[in-house]
Amino acid sequence: MRRAFNFSAKYGERGHGFIECHHARPVSNLQPGEKTKLDDLILLCANCHRMVHSRRPWLSLEELRQIIIPD
Repeated sequence: MRRAFNFSAKYGERGHGFIECHHARPVSNLQPGEKTKLDDLILLCANCHRMVHSRRPWLSLEELRQIIIPD
């Protein structure tokens, strides 16, 4: 979900490189010893990440897109 928001422009040096990482495949679904793969991760801004986790079941990336950018 790429937006034009620039954390560095808004928050200065503190915002440089800021992003949150969401586990699209929940850690609780991993088998013992299994590691998270890069394909299991999604980079989201803090607001989008919070909306995904606001209640269960969690929103998929596509469901989040539908909310933010309705057809």
